[in-house]
Amino acid sequence: MALEWIVGNLKRSTITIKPIANGPTRRAILSYGTSLLAFSLPDLARASDEDVRGAILEDFGTDDIPVGDVLIDMPDYSDSGKSVPLTLTVPCTMEGLDYPQAIGIYAARNPRPRIAQVYFTPACSNAVFSTRVRLDSYQDITVVVRMASGQIFKGTRKVDVTYGACEDAIANEQFPPGWVPRIRVAVPKTAAVGDAVEVRTIIGHPMETGLRHNSQGLIVPVRIAEWFHCYMNGQLAFSAKLEPAIAANPYIAFNLRIKEASKLHFEWIDTSSEVYTYDDAVAIG
Repeated sequence: MALEWIVGNLKRSTITIKPIANGPTRRAILSYGTSLLAFSLPDLARASDEDVRGAILEDFGTDDIPVGDVLIDMPDYSDSGKSVPLTLTVPCTMEGLDYPQAIGIYAARNPRPRIAQVYFTPACSNAVFSTRVRLDSYQDITVVVRMASGQIFKGTRKVDVTYGACEDAIANEQFPPGWVPRIRVAVPKTAAVGDAVEVRTIIGHPMETGLRHNSQGLIVPVRIAEWFHCYMNGQLAFSAKLEPAIAANPYIAFNLRIKEASKLHFEWIDTSSEVYTYDDAVAIG
């Protein structure tokens, strides 16, 4: 799906690039090292059901999770696994402890079991999240939800693809000197107090997986937009931890509740430690 078609009427950004304060954490460095190791396997080994269970156990402290009310909207079939739309919905009130504090998305037949981790706050008007993902074959997508109350449940969705996302094994130069991504954000300029508004974002980033070789036959290192944050009036409203399984030019959509005139700050953190930002605002009208 072409980037131009996806962005539609999204607005062009002015990009600010800044280093991460104090540098990446030890946990981030270890995670990045693991990413490089996992994606440098020459045989492109796929994850297994056991790998998914292990990732869920690590993320949620248990892999004995009951089926619950989470809606996974994906096509039953896709010709290409390079960019498969995914929308998650958790029916809830978003009041008190009735909201999903964390959601983990997993794939059993991708090179790595994790696709993304998503974090809602009460600033969101509902628990709906949309993106596009890379899938390497017919498989189950597993979604695990932890509510703020502590309740944990899961859902699964079968998806079939004809050509896996790993078919394109040769990488061209994706990050020439001076490269910066294009950013688009769509958010209403005005809203009434209490309105729910949809926020749609896209960053023009190749999301290099580390699975591909360059023209000299060398593995191209992982480089992705790894974290996405949205702040509303200085408070974190929504965030997502992205994995290489998120499709190139990551598209992220979610919803916010507007209670007052709001300044919105968006932030994408690259595995190279670059930070790309965009600012917008919603007036009360």
